[in-house]
Amino acid sequence: MKQHKAVWLQIIAMVVALGARGMMAEEPTALTRVQWLKKIGASVTQESVLRATVVQVLPEERVEFTQRVLKATKRLPVSPEEKAVVFVRAAVACIACSAGEVKHKVIAEVFADVPVEYLPFVTEELAKRFNQEYNGLSDEAYEKIACAAIKVAVSRNAQTEEPSVRNTFVLLAFLRGAKSPKLEQVLLALLPDDRMRGLAISWLGPALKDRNYEGILAAADVEPLVLSSETLLRTVGHTSLDRLLADLNAGYPLSFIRGGENVGFLPSDTFNEPVDFGINRLPGTYQNQSSSINNCCPCPCPSKQR
Repeated sequence: MKQHKAVWLQIIAMVVALGARGMMAEEPTALTRVQWLKKIGASVTQESVLRATVVQVLPEERVEFTQRVLKATKRLPVSPEEKAVVFVRAAVACIACSAGEVKHKVIAEVFADVPVEYLPFVTEELAKRFNQEYNGLSDEAYEKIACAAIKVAVSRNAQTEEPSVRNTFVLLAFLRGAKSPKLEQVLLALLPDDRMRGLAISWLGPALKDRNYEGILAAADVEPLVLSSETLLRTVGHTSLDRLLADLNAGYPLSFIRGGENVGFLPSDTFNEPVDFGINRLPGTYQNQSSSINNCCPCPCPSKQR
């Protein structure tokens, strides 16, 4: 009997060891900076490459990776609609595959680097993923996360040419999906001075109520974009959403859980009408340019922090 027991214990130990070895083998290998720099171009044009690459970038290099992907996106020779989609998927992937303080820095980098004229669209898409209820967060937990992220963003945006504008967009990303009406005053108090708070208040009202960005875009001296609903629906409308904040509260990334209620989809009528961020005007005529940009992929990022 003792011999049989010893044999079974050995078998169990071997199974556990093999299982652990298999799990280790599945972990993505970290890329050197030189290696991931070579993947920036493909990461911009193919979401599958972006998702596979960002998780292999060391946490301390994720902010630079995000910055370089966003800068490469600016240079894409594609229509404004396609470029807007690439900005969104780059932001979502880089935020989803980061954790803790790195996530706060990546969020800040997104709002510091995306061109202001694209921020209304990017902010609205991130707000869906920052949504308090969608991430299963209490008022207290959501406020804590929002405050931490905004403090980092305010510091980062101070290095840009439009700190007031960019800080307001960060506030909007968190306020759009917040439950507590008191959160706006809490977040406004984090801005560095009364002048910036006054500007933010004047811009937040129209943006939160009517999605009117005319004032904030005019302050940055940029024209509002009118984006084609057909392109946006094709590339964004049926993509699964990532829960981008839940892991900051729960300690594990809910954005990577598949199936059931854990995967959200944008409603099919999200982009029924042309998206006009700012003032109503006729859409511009864009050259029909071919692009190698693939449709957004619903595959979750197999992230595991080191």
